[in-house]
Amino acid sequence: MHQRRPNSSVIVATRNGSDSDSKSLEERRAERRLAAKQRRDGGKKLKRVKRRTIKGGKLWWRKNPHLEIACFAFGLFALIGVTMFKLLHGGGGSGGGRRRDVFKAFEKKLQEDRAAKGQPHEINTDSGGFFSRLRGSKYMIPESLKRIGNKDAWYAALRQEYDIAILPKNDERSIKFVQETRERNGAYTQIAAAQTPYDIHNCPEYPPEGYPIQWPILEVTKNWPTDDATPRHEIYQGLCVFDYRTELHKADNYRKAELPFVVRDDPASARTAERWMHPGYLDKLLMGKEDIQRRTEYSPNNHFMYWVDKRSRSERQRAAKKVKDAKRHGNDDAHGGFGRGDQEEFINAMHLLDNLHEARDRFDKAKEYAQKHQDDDEAQQEVQKWDKRLRDAKKARQDEESKNWKPPTENLRMTYLEWLEHANVTDDKLGPDNPHWYFRLIGCGDMGDHTADGSCDKGSSEWLFDELTFFQPRLGERRPFYMIEPQQQKGIHCRFGMKGVIAENHFDLSRNAIALLGGQRRYILAHPNQCNNMNLLPRGHPSARHSAVDWANPDLDNFPTFPKAHVNEIVMQPGDVLYLPTNWFHYIISLELNFQCNTRSGGERLYRKEVNDCGF
Repeated sequence: MHQRRPNSSVIVATRNGSDSDSKSLEERRAERRLAAKQRRDGGKKLKRVKRRTIKGGKLWWRKNPHLEIACFAFGLFALIGVTMFKLLHGGGGSGGGRRRDVFKAFEKKLQEDRAAKGQPHEINTDSGGFFSRLRGSKYMIPESLKRIGNKDAWYAALRQEYDIAILPKNDERSIKFVQETRERNGAYTQIAAAQTPYDIHNCPEYPPEGYPIQWPILEVTKNWPTDDATPRHEIYQGLCVFDYRTELHKADNYRKAELPFVVRDDPASARTAERWMHPGYLDKLLMGKEDIQRRTEYSPNNHFMYWVDKRSRSERQRAAKKVKDAKRHGNDDAHGGFGRGDQEEFINAMHLLDNLHEARDRFDKAKEYAQKHQDDDEAQQEVQKWDKRLRDAKKARQDEESKNWKPPTENLRMTYLEWLEHANVTDDKLGPDNPHWYFRLIGCGDMGDHTADGSCDKGSSEWLFDELTFFQPRLGERRPFYMIEPQQQKGIHCRFGMKGVIAENHFDLSRNAIALLGGQRRYILAHPNQCNNMNLLPRGHPSARHSAVDWANPDLDNFPTFPKAHVNEIVMQPGDVLYLPTNWFHYIISLELNFQCNTRSGGERLYRKEVNDCGF
């Protein structure tokens, strides 16, 4: 055998242990000298390797047995961690994705089987199911978007409670819920005088000629006065109602023709309506972690007219100070909203604005002519004449507005509970001449640059994009039916109305999708070709695009063309979605406490001529 001596690079061959012992000390020394000489004569010097030892002859890491166990445990847990990571995230190869798909397919099949039996979900496919719980991640809201929506833990916990334990996804149950709600509210049918050549609940594939049928406005408002919020079930309905599950292809044909219609029994909207109407859900949503003040509008009566504040900063400050002083002196009912305004005042304001627009048009034409004929003295004098008239018209309008115009509503901030205390009252405290409040929610989304964080509005409600998945700005095959141009979406806007609230007649410059998620609302609609009969407040007025006529009490002497207007109506109920094309007129009455949300997705120039002809 060969044996290496301690602390020596020389290998000594031995046959037996006695051979090594028989050599004298001198012989061994001679061998070492010979080996040294060979190295000096050209042999490679062998480096003597010393073992690093500690007292007792053990390696340094064996000095402490506890350290040895800790190192072993660390390595073991590191190996387990890497293995689990690969398992949960699909590994590094193509097989990981297939494994994950297998688990997802299994969970989905299990979910469908339980839903068919009417049992609650134990595993939620969209939340990642069992493996998400292994990762320790928070609940992933079904169909939520990566960037838009609410990502807070409180909202995820609330949705997990309802999506799994209280209202697990079951389309049939949700649709049955809205159907039963409609039955309790009572059916709305066409009045005998308002029969249409088409069946509004079984409309033809393509819009028939003259769709939607309209009737004289005074007939419609006589049958059901706009100040009366008590439901009347025989109405002048001309809009088609399509079943989402069986008639979506029909609705698509009407949408492409840019005509209004209502979609009913959409599982997505029915699901949201069921959740919002479930006792306590909105309380937890709006009075829990996000119990903040939101936009609220006040009116001294039931009329709400949109307006743009064109007052100077000093004028706004004086108006606010006046309200504060009144409240400080004991007038708790003092507010900065004054109602829709008197119709005679509107007539005067419209006359002054007509004079202003005429003076501006004549000045622009005179100026253009004078620039082409600079040697024409009369042309220069004409410019000066119309310049003076334009300045006089501007001053007359400003003087009139400073004396007579008052904001129709006051913009406030209020919590949901504060609004509910005002809104949820008995009928004896309502009535058209009593104060009304309109509560608002805004989900910013991509409304402008960098607004997905809700910066477009103080106290924005970004969870609206998680609640109303059918209004999400998805592209491609996953684009919701109601979103025509998702990239043009201007957020999601919700208005909670108390009984009797009226939103004055107006048109919008973009297409609208309007969902009712609780309560009932009556919509009176009119084609853009009725523009000249609507007596709209003109460009430049704070409430431009809105009708100057009080539909509840029209002044026919000052507005003689109003009786010529033709309209139709429909009562929207929970789960309904109304498609309203660009420039169509709408007048809205809340029939009870209700929740309505809408979104816009681009505009259409199809009816531009009609609104241009009446000054817009």
